[in-house]
Amino acid sequence: MDLKDLKSAWNKYSSQEMDKHRLGKENIHELLKNRTQTLVERIDRNIRIGMSVLLLFIVYVIIDSLFLTKLPEAIVHQAVEYPKWLIPIDLFSTALIVTTYLFFAIRYFNIKRSFSIDLQIKELLKGIKETLITYRRMFYLAVIILLINIVVSFIAGAYVGLKLKTDSMNIGIESLPVSKILTIAGIALAALIPLVTLTFFLLRWGFNKLYGRYLGKLDETLQELEESEESD
Repeated sequence: MDLKDLKSAWNKYSSQEMDKHRLGKENIHELLKNRTQTLVERIDRNIRIGMSVLLLFIVYVIIDSLFLTKLPEAIVHQAVEYPKWLIPIDLFSTALIVTTYLFFAIRYFNIKRSFSIDLQIKELLKGIKETLITYRRMFYLAVIILLINIVVSFIAGAYVGLKLKTDSMNIGIESLPVSKILTIAGIALAALIPLVTLTFFLLRWGFNKLYGRYLGKLDETLQELEESEESD
């Protein structure tokens, strides 16, 4: 084999190796695109679930404000005066929950419209990841406000109930023995602490179930995409 034939064979071999390398890159890119598509579809589905849950929550708040707050009055057959300072707290916590979720949904769909899975996978993944991280922070802030609202409302409700009971006995709360007040406070705490704890873990589980677990998958896909680009 002369030098010309050797160069021709080498060029042919190099061309075949480059084609194999290119084919491998295309396969990796296609795999990452399909994985991204699957992640986006699952997040889309969970957003629809979240929207349904949010709608049910709003309906509950409306029903609670219109009907459930009057239920104690119907039971005891007398007017029950709730602390007016609870109203702003209720409104603020409800508005924060609704605003937090709408912010996430609107920003998520804006990112989907701004970037293409076929042409801008990396930008799309980064946008979705940043949106989920921001939403997680806002979500936990909303949960903290909601738990504070539950604690305050529970304490206020316990106070109103105790006041109704003492009024029906024609005695004032200040007339109750300290031991009696401490016993009532202990019972209230025994009911309140499990309620708050269960609410927190239930909401955290719901968030992780719907969105949190996808943060790890987004990180993995982004890392593989960056490694693929670096090896080009």
